[in-house]
Amino acid sequence: MNTKRTTLALMAALALGGAHAASAGTTAGTAINNTATSVYDDPGGGVTGLTTTSNTVTTLVNPVTGFDVLYSDSSADDTSATTPAATYDKGNILPAGTVTTKYRVVNNGNVNNYVVNLSADTTGSATALPATAPSNGAGGVQYFLDTNEDGTPDSNTPITSVTLTNGGTQGIVQVITLPDNAPSGAQYSATPKGTAPAGSVVVGGTTLSYTAYNESSNQNTPGTPATNGDLQYTRATTYSPTAVVGPSTYPAAGASGSYTDPSQNTVTISRSGDTQTAAVAFGSTTTTFINTLKNTGALTDSYVLTSTTPTGGTVEFKTPSGATITAGGVTEGGITYKLVSGAVQVQNVPSGSTADVRTVVIYGSTAGAQNFVLSIESLSDVNTTAEDTTTNTVNVPGLLFGDKTNTGPDASLNPNPSVSPGSTASVNMQIKNSGGASDTFSFSSQQVQFQVVDASGTISTQNVAVTYTADATCSGSANGTLPLALASGATGCVIATVNVPSNALKGVTPAFTQTATGATSTATATDTNDTITVPLIFASTPSNKGVVMAKFTAKSGVVAGTETESNSGLTNPAGYTLAQTTASLKTNVSYRIIAKNVYNTNVTKFFIKDTVPTNTTLNSIALTRNGTAVADADTIYSTDGGTTWTALTTAITSKAAGTNYQVAVDTDHDNVPDTLGPNSTLQLDFVVTLG
Repeated sequence: MNTKRTTLALMAALALGGAHAASAGTTAGTAINNTATSVYDDPGGGVTGLTTTSNTVTTLVNPVTGFDVLYSDSSADDTSATTPAATYDKGNILPAGTVTTKYRVVNNGNVNNYVVNLSADTTGSATALPATAPSNGAGGVQYFLDTNEDGTPDSNTPITSVTLTNGGTQGIVQVITLPDNAPSGAQYSATPKGTAPAGSVVVGGTTLSYTAYNESSNQNTPGTPATNGDLQYTRATTYSPTAVVGPSTYPAAGASGSYTDPSQNTVTISRSGDTQTAAVAFGSTTTTFINTLKNTGALTDSYVLTSTTPTGGTVEFKTPSGATITAGGVTEGGITYKLVSGAVQVQNVPSGSTADVRTVVIYGSTAGAQNFVLSIESLSDVNTTAEDTTTNTVNVPGLLFGDKTNTGPDASLNPNPSVSPGSTASVNMQIKNSGGASDTFSFSSQQVQFQVVDASGTISTQNVAVTYTADATCSGSANGTLPLALASGATGCVIATVNVPSNALKGVTPAFTQTATGATSTATATDTNDTITVPLIFASTPSNKGVVMAKFTAKSGVVAGTETESNSGLTNPAGYTLAQTTASLKTNVSYRIIAKNVYNTNVTKFFIKDTVPTNTTLNSIALTRNGTAVADADTIYSTDGGTTWTALTTAITSKAAGTNYQVAVDTDHDNVPDTLGPNSTLQLDFVVTLG
């Protein structure tokens, strides 16, 4: 037998077809014995032929080495780290997760108990991966026996080699463990790499040696060396979670329409795009939004919820039913809501599924649009970048109202216009919508209290309504309509008008409170200190004086009101005349002096003065105020120019002609003339006797 030719033929077969599980043939060291026999007729004439046996020669089968590590699903090997077999390209692996793939180690030689050493090769991995067993969260690669090739390791004991029978195979699994901090989308590649050491087969006293063999020697195409060392990579790509969150039922934004706050049923929440806005009532402090998140990733995932907080406020997450989220967890609709280390997690959201969360916000009193941003962060990656955000807005009503200035409403200002009786007072008021939403505003006021006097001098209070006219452009003239519509942050004006009574007395009115009210927000603001001043005036008289006087003389038969004194406009009482009269000696002449206050205010320390005429003596004096006689006890007089005053109950001692008498009312008996009120008259009857 030509053993050399046989050995070369076997080696050629291995080199050309090493990637295929094929034995090289007879086991190395096998002894092939051969004995020849010659057969011939017995020359001696015997009937039975004769045989002669040669010596026995022995041939030992030489070792032929070769092996391959193959994908167990027969995918073509000689792959690279970046282009593994399609079925060995594994995606959506979580950090610290494992990827287990099946391989088959094939003995293509004829050595029995052939040892193939296994090690991991991570050359070319897009992200660095230790080629050793995982340690301290760094990730790594290990190998385990999988005799029945079901993808499950036979035991937890890692291996570094396999021993193969002639033409035998051994199933193994490669386990890639990703680093604990593997970032999203990172790619980790590893392949089992085999090497067979040199060895020998001893048969009797004969040693048959063989050389070391490396997997890279294999040729999938005869005559063409392997491109990638005949390796067979597995690639593991970490999961890149995706998720969206948005307004209620619109996790992917594009929201529209509105819904009602689920906890109060009084607040309308409008949705637009990726924002939802609550139009809360004035004076309220809390509202509840519904936010919807959706797992758009490929795996069931869990998320951490966070939120910014509005100024002076807080945010709390609750389950869809409004239950408080606790460390023990609350499960609703198959989704678990749990408090972990102070943060709310929404756990176990299946791929493609949604989960609602109630977002309860307590907001501060600062008027305007208070925004807060809700974020969701997947627990399936190691970064802290939010998967998505959405904005919730609380439009806190706010309103500024006061007197108009160049810088805005000023409720502390009091223009206090001075307006004559019978005229119209105008006060320019300004309003700013400092709330977060558009609104329309109406205006109201307390009535303005004026002191008025009637024709008889009686003083009373008259309440006058305030009316409002729109001044939308704050030009100082009427324009626009009421109620006044203002966008958030806009300013407008109104003109408050008050008709001052024609008989109003001089003075400053009490402050009147004006109120602006928002129709939607119910926000209110007040200006409480505005007043109106009525200046000093007096009725038009011929003498152009605020106190008018006329003196009449008694005359029988004169009809009242038939004579008018030209300077005062006062008319005569019955039985008195402006004309000349006659009198006899020793008879009385009666004078009636009438003084009237036509100012729109009191005249203080008022008295009437007259002198006893020549050739007469004083007979009597008497006062009448507003048609009512003044008692002697309430009447005082002075004959020394007002230095001393004496009550009329004391006998008059000086009655001579030429004596000046000052006569006044003194109801409080303080020897000071009383006040004469507006539209009041004081009448002095001054009677003398002709000498």
